[in-house]
Amino acid sequence: MFSLENCYQNFLDSNPYPRELTSYDIAHKGLHMHLMHQDKLLINFCSNDYLGLAKHPLLISRSQEYAEKFGVGAASSRLVCGNFSIYEQLENQLAKALNKPAALILGTGYQANISVLEALLDSKVLGQKPLVFCDKLCHASMLTSIYSKAHVLRFKHNDLNHLETLLNKYSEVNQPKFILAESVYSMEGDSANLPGLIELAKRYHTFLYIDDAHAVGVCGKKGWGVAPEFAEEIDIIMGTFSKGLGSFGAYIGCSVTLRNYLVNKCKGLIYSTGLSPAILGAISAAIEILPQLENERQKLIMNANKIRHFFQQNAINYGNSNTHILPWIIGDAKDTLRVSQKLTEMGVLGTTIRPPSVPTGLCRIRFCLSSAHSDSDIQHFLTAIQKVCSSRKSTHSV
Repeated sequence: MFSLENCYQNFLDSNPYPRELTSYDIAHKGLHMHLMHQDKLLINFCSNDYLGLAKHPLLISRSQEYAEKFGVGAASSRLVCGNFSIYEQLENQLAKALNKPAALILGTGYQANISVLEALLDSKVLGQKPLVFCDKLCHASMLTSIYSKAHVLRFKHNDLNHLETLLNKYSEVNQPKFILAESVYSMEGDSANLPGLIELAKRYHTFLYIDDAHAVGVCGKKGWGVAPEFAEEIDIIMGTFSKGLGSFGAYIGCSVTLRNYLVNKCKGLIYSTGLSPAILGAISAAIEILPQLENERQKLIMNANKIRHFFQQNAINYGNSNTHILPWIIGDAKDTLRVSQKLTEMGVLGTTIRPPSVPTGLCRIRFCLSSAHSDSDIQHFLTAIQKVCSSRKSTHSV
C-alpha cells in the first residue's frame, strides 16, 4: 500500500546533507555574542545581528512599551484591522531613509521576496510573460516564485558581461524585463556592482530589483544599505529588520504606484497577520538609533579586514568576500563538519553551510561578524582558527 510517510522517510534516508535543529541558550554571563550549548560556552560567529541591536536596551524597552499599548498580536492582516497607526509613521521614516517616495512593511524577508516578485511578475497584469535576468547566487527566496511566473535567465555571479550578453540577445523581444540581484551576497560575502547593474538596466529598459538585506545596518549613509545611494535608479529596494537592525520583518522601498499596487496584489501582505506590535516597537527604536552607530560600523569593518588579512596569511579560501561576511570555503561536506566540530570544541560557533544552500563541492563555514564582538572574542576566534589550520596541515587534510 502506498505510504506518504515512507516517501518522506526515503527522502531523509537518501539525503547526503541531513540537517537537524540545535538548541542554544543565552550565556549565563549575559555577554552579547556568547551562547550556551550543553553547558559549553560558545562565542557566536554565525549570527546576522551585525550591530548587536537584538539586545539593545532601547529596542527591548520600546518593544515592551508597544506590547503594553497595542497588545502582543496584531489579530488580523493589515487590510482588515491589523494596520496600527504606527505603520504609517514607520513607513514614512523608511521611505525618507531609503530615498524612495514610499515604503511598505511586510513579514519575513523570505516572504517579502516571494510575494512581491510574484505580484510584480503577474502576466495577466503585464499582458504577457516577463523575462527575468537573475544573478546565479540570488537567495532562494528570490528564486522560489519566479520560475512559474517568468522565463528565467540566470547570469554568472557578478558577471556583468554575461548579463549584458543575455540582455542584448533578448533586446528585440517585446516582453517586460526584470533584473534581480543582491547588494551583498549572504553566502559569499561579496558585493554587487550596483552602478554597472544600473547602467545595464537603463540601457536595456529593464526593471531593477535589489535585495539589500545583508547591507542594511552596515553599509551606506547612516547605515541604510548600499541601494539607497542609487535609489532614483533602482525600482525596488528590499531590506529586512531581522539582521543589522536586530529585530524581525522586511520592507520594500518603491514608488507610490508600486506601493499601492502591492497593497492590492501582494499575497504576503493581504493574507498574512500583521507584525506583532512588540516587533513594531523594536523596529521603531532601530530606525531611531541606526544613524548614531557609525562607530559600531567602523569597528565591524575594521574587524572584518583584520580577519580577512589573517585568512590571507593562512591560505584560507574566503572567496571574494569584501564585507562583514567571511566564508571559509572547504569543499567536502564531511571535512567541513569536522572543522566546525573542532571549532565548537574550542568555543567558537561557526555552523556549516551545505547543499542546497551552496553547490556541491563548495561546502563552507560562514562566519558573520558583529560589532558586539569584543577584542577578546576576535582574538579567541583567530587563535582557534590558527589551531585548526595547524591540525589540518599536520594531518595533510585537503
